[in-house]
Amino acid sequence: MTSAPTAGRGSPLLATLAGIMVPVDGVLVAIGVLVFNAQRNGNLTASEAATFILLGASAAVGAVVMLLAAIALARGRRGRGTARLASGLAWLRVVAVLVALAVIAITLGGSAIAGSFETFGAVVAVVEASLALIVTGTAVRRTSHG
Repeated sequence: MTSAPTAGRGSPLLATLAGIMVPVDGVLVAIGVLVFNAQRNGNLTASEAATFILLGASAAVGAVVMLLAAIALARGRRGRGTARLASGLAWLRVVAVLVALAVIAITLGGSAIAGSFETFGAVVAVVEASLALIVTGTAVRRTSHG
């Protein structure tokens, strides 16, 4: 005989997986800070460093978004508001990353996006922000009442 699931029960596994992204974002923030310091010390040009500085700034927001998603997933249906907040922030983050990449390309020129180092930073920023959309979308669905 199986019992009915407890109303509002969270998902510890999904919460843990979302929580794992918080230190990953922390590592990306550290990389962004290292690149910023290298650029400030004259070891990198602004166009070389721009996408990685963007990556670090985006990852700082991402750590908060993933923490909110983990909390929402752990709380289950009681985390619906938190999940919706995390999802909204994740969407804003994706838009901000895309706008920032366009601004970088316009102000610093195409070489700020086109080099292999620069392109890698841009791709990681977009992929990581998009991953947050997937996680927060899952959190919203898992915490819904229907």
